[in-house]
Amino acid sequence: MERFVDTSAPRWPLPYECETIIQDRTQDFIGRRFVFAAIAEFLQKNRKGYFVLEAEPGVGKSSILAKLVLLLKRRCVAHFNSQSQGIVRAEQFLENACLQLIRGFQLNYPQLPENATRDGNFLSRLLGEVSAKLGGKKLILVVDALDEVEISLQGRGSNVLYLPDALPDNVYFIVSKRPESLPLPNHQVFDLMQYSAESLADVKLYIDKRTSNSASIQSWINRQNLQREQFVAAVAEKSQNNFMYLRYVLNDIDSGKYSDVNLQDLPRELEGYYEKHWARMEMAVRDRELRRRKLKVIYLLTKTRKPVSCDILADFAEEDALDVQEVLDDWEQFLRTNSDTPPDYSIYHASFQRFLHRK
Repeated sequence: MERFVDTSAPRWPLPYECETIIQDRTQDFIGRRFVFAAIAEFLQKNRKGYFVLEAEPGVGKSSILAKLVLLLKRRCVAHFNSQSQGIVRAEQFLENACLQLIRGFQLNYPQLPENATRDGNFLSRLLGEVSAKLGGKKLILVVDALDEVEISLQGRGSNVLYLPDALPDNVYFIVSKRPESLPLPNHQVFDLMQYSAESLADVKLYIDKRTSNSASIQSWINRQNLQREQFVAAVAEKSQNNFMYLRYVLNDIDSGKYSDVNLQDLPRELEGYYEKHWARMEMAVRDRELRRRKLKVIYLLTKTRKPVSCDILADFAEEDALDVQEVLDDWEQFLRTNSDTPPDYSIYHASFQRFLHRK
């Protein structure tokens, strides 16, 4: 993949939140070669264009794009939309992308011009300027989770994120989204859900790798008199090729939370995992009033547009901060925290946010 970009140039300065997501989503990354092969073929065969990676939640779109940034040696523009982190507006994308282009190619703009993020015009101008500097290489912009963008905040009839309809030569967008209709320029779709055999092979590799690296998982398998191959095959089938499911379930086995659960009773699919955790939390709270307070805290967390601290949540919920912290601890595996002291909290994955809304 690195052959498409100028690896002799300095590494591009990616924003802190991008680096954090890349580090998190590429941990234990494995496989997906067939996706990268499709992206490479698209870059090779087209003078410019949009490549759309499409798949259901939890299948690994963000991880694939995060890994792509690493394969490109960070010589690309990167932007990760995220409802839980409040990164959902076109202006945020435009500011991020324009600044990366200016700094990466040392363009003569001491600061962003006024109204640079009002629409896609300034971005289009920068793409034209950069295209003239590429010298046979390619400019690749990696943009994750278009479905999480608040498109209602944009001008009527505009493309999501004001993505330009016309691109200069050797300029490419590699983007991801769920299978839903969005206003996009002309594009090529790669439907990851159509590659179930390839995804299943990667899922099994991932389970086997996690098992090899965890004495706790190996012990859990041995206590149930299972062969590793049985375990890998059964968990892969229950996951339905969903890597978010695997992350949660294997972490629970590793940490001992499933010490009294046998293989047959492991939850099935990501929705089933959320349901089991929800039921476990409800059963642990017998007091109806305490349960109501806990649900109120989680509901408020799903409504925030950016990460919030425990104290702010407590103020909104009109509850004691210690009680709120207890709720946050109960749902820790589904939450993302930042490096602030004290930390701010947000929902880790949009699929869990949608599950909570349905509740």
